[in-house]
Amino acid sequence: MVSYKEVHEQALTLIEELEEKEGHGDRETFLRRLASLKAKLLSDRFHIVVMGQFKRGKTTFINSLLGARVLPSSVVPLTSVNTVLRYGDEVRAEVHYLDGRREEIALEDIPAFVTEKENPENRRGVKRVEVCYPSRYLKDGVCLVDTPGTGSTYLHNDETAYSYLENADAVVFMVSADPPVSRSELDFLHRIRNYVHKIFFVQNKVDYLEAEDREESLAFSGQVISQALGREEANLHPLSAKQALEAQLRGDGASLEESGLPRFCAALESFLMNEKGWVFLETCIKNAQKLLDDEIAAMELEAGLLSHPLEDLKERVEEFHRQMEVIAREREEIRYLIEGDHKHLVTEVLDADVAAFKAQATDPLLRRYHSFFEENKHLSGAELAAALGGFIQDEIRETFSEWRFVEEERLSEQFKLMERRYRDKANAISNRILEIAGDLFGISLPTLEAELDLSEEGEFWFHLGDPPSDLEMIIGTVVRSLPRKLSHRLLRKSKQEDLLMLFDRHCGRVRYDFYLRLQKSVNALICAVDDVIGETLDTIEGGIARAVEQLSSEGRDLETALADLRERKNRLHSAHARLERLLTTPSTP
Repeated sequence: MVSYKEVHEQALTLIEELEEKEGHGDRETFLRRLASLKAKLLSDRFHIVVMGQFKRGKTTFINSLLGARVLPSSVVPLTSVNTVLRYGDEVRAEVHYLDGRREEIALEDIPAFVTEKENPENRRGVKRVEVCYPSRYLKDGVCLVDTPGTGSTYLHNDETAYSYLENADAVVFMVSADPPVSRSELDFLHRIRNYVHKIFFVQNKVDYLEAEDREESLAFSGQVISQALGREEANLHPLSAKQALEAQLRGDGASLEESGLPRFCAALESFLMNEKGWVFLETCIKNAQKLLDDEIAAMELEAGLLSHPLEDLKERVEEFHRQMEVIAREREEIRYLIEGDHKHLVTEVLDADVAAFKAQATDPLLRRYHSFFEENKHLSGAELAAALGGFIQDEIRETFSEWRFVEEERLSEQFKLMERRYRDKANAISNRILEIAGDLFGISLPTLEAELDLSEEGEFWFHLGDPPSDLEMIIGTVVRSLPRKLSHRLLRKSKQEDLLMLFDRHCGRVRYDFYLRLQKSVNALICAVDDVIGETLDTIEGGIARAVEQLSSEGRDLETALADLRERKNRLHSAHARLERLLTTPSTP
């Protein structure tokens, strides 16, 4: 059994070995494609979003994974901006602003941008801070995201915490042994349950409890979390992030093991290998095999062409280029077909689904609003206004969360069908190029199969915290001064309008998010399909050009050229076999 990291490292090592051995030849296309595959492996990203109520030890947990005090922590609610940690050979930090600007800052200046004290209510307009750090843990593509604590006195922090969920491959949700799981934490879990497919539950600060109390606390937390999520069992990972960090700093292996961090890391590693990680690696390995198959086919072709008389070869090459003009037209037609399917997906599926959702959800939403109003009309005007405001925010989240999850699954399935259709078209055209070359030059060339990987990144988050308008402030003042009956009548009407406006706005925002994600994926699909065809064509044309050049050169040594081709072909066949073994390697359970 091997881990994701081991397979990832072996694939990367193989590509680097090929780069070194092939770097002395004239195989520019091959080397460029190798470099592209290497960059993809190195840029592999798994966004692990660390969430939980404020003061649960999220930042200390991240620092313990890194083995250094990289991010600031404090005894007061601190983080107010999402901080993303990626691998980098050198330590650096960069601020990404809401207006698109970027600014590199020193590591010690991070608190000025991410803390509530120095950047209250995010007045600097920071979208996120990205930190590059040379941690072994990050080198395998893991990106850690430190989010603001939920349930603090800073309500805008809840929205910031939600904003990164669309990018999450997994969530680490942190609770604490002292105090135990709160009602607000369970509400938060209930809200995010449809955003992510994998949630790791970590109970921090277990070192605060005796062994017997620790087991009781874990059992209690697991039970209430399971009930909140409607799951049979919530597996909690006991942890002392503080002990883990101190053990890392001291190099104390026994204390680190005792902290519980290595056991959590093993569980995360298993997830990466057996879920998204393996899908990613399988795609990369298959595309590496396709690259080798292309190059081996080009060498087969080159070796076969060296047996042809030069003039006969030139005539066949001209015929090959004429037939490739047909291929070029087919490549262009595919782009238009994909764009047409994209428009159909937007108008016939997405827009139709949004319209149906609005029609179906509006009346039940209003009924729940009026029912809540009646249940709480005994409150004073100010109390009722606050209660209605909270109700509206909760209802918007609840109404959209489940529907967005279902709609994403529906659109994803539709797009996968589209992707498979055009992947098959691209592979068919690539194999026809090989078939044409084989027929023209009298040799047998292998068939190929490429994989495509596409965009899944989202742009949506709930935006519920706009500052009050002038009209809302006037209504608030009037409500406090009017008799209860009149103030309640005014509140019912104004808050209903707020509810409908927010609902309509989020319909538009959700629709626009899905539209952007589809557009990203369509653009990626167009490029990927064109690359599958173009790479095969470039490789075959390169083999033809080298054969023509060899036959045209004076003092040519065909035997040496053929021997070099045989040696290189054997080397690539060996690399191909190593990749095949990686594909069939059993993974760590």
